[in-house]
Amino acid sequence: MKTNNNSEQCICPGCQLKSSVFGLIAGIISGILFFRGSTPLINNSIWIAFSIAAFVLVYVLGVLFFSSCTSLCIRTRYCLKKNIGCLLTGSIGTIITSIAALTIDLLIGVPSVAFLIGLGVFFFVHMIVSMVTFIRCYISDNNDQK
Repeated sequence: MKTNNNSEQCICPGCQLKSSVFGLIAGIISGILFFRGSTPLINNSIWIAFSIAAFVLVYVLGVLFFSSCTSLCIRTRYCLKKNIGCLLTGSIGTIITSIAALTIDLLIGVPSVAFLIGLGVFFFVHMIVSMVTFIRCYISDNNDQK
């Protein structure tokens, strides 16, 4: 793999630590709540998370394909370059765990199912925090784009 010392080539996502911490906390809490039976409408939540993740994935792929049009698109491409790893990890992880959760019988009190629900919430929160970081990068006036 070709390495380059140019800082413009470095993809250094700033969303990894905060989204991982928030996702871990939310995943543990939701796994415990599901294990105790405190989440009665979990199937609806899984479908909503799946839909949002599919939209984010289509949006990211669309921006990747159509981001070379104008100077406004240069800012979008810059912010996407900073956050693409987090956005793809969150959206693909949410889609995979949502499909897995929808294909099994969600029994309350089963540790493996509670872990799957917690993992899905982790990826969903990771995706939401990454999308917020992407939007903040896009609307901020003090980014170092070339």
